[in-house]
Amino acid sequence: MLALVLLGSTATALGSGQEILSDAQDGTIDNCYTRAEYRDALRLARDDERLYGTRIETIEQAQNTRVTVPGEPCGSVSTVPDAVPDDDGGGSAVLWVALAGGVVVVSVGAGAWARRGRDGEG
Repeated sequence: MLALVLLGSTATALGSGQEILSDAQDGTIDNCYTRAEYRDALRLARDDERLYGTRIETIEQAQNTRVTVPGEPCGSVSTVPDAVPDDDGGGSAVLWVALAGGVVVVSVGAGAWARRGRDGEG
């Protein structure tokens, strides 16, 4: 009995990936699917579709926006905003000055400690 249940669930999973591939054929995904179904569709896609077609890109974009969420309408998943705020990539000037000051203090302290040790030997 367990084998029949597992066989049935495998057939359903394979069908859903194929369904997404069919849905994406026109360049859009019209329905919502689970993330597992999207993964299955990407796994089932042919190599030539991966290299030359837009179907894979369509599926990858839809798995971020057209996801089935229990109790939510189709497409209600929050998405990443199109515009990302600019980031200059650097820290503030105060942080860099504090870091440089710390390096100077440690260097002077290490030099004084080394000199004290050398003067004590003589």
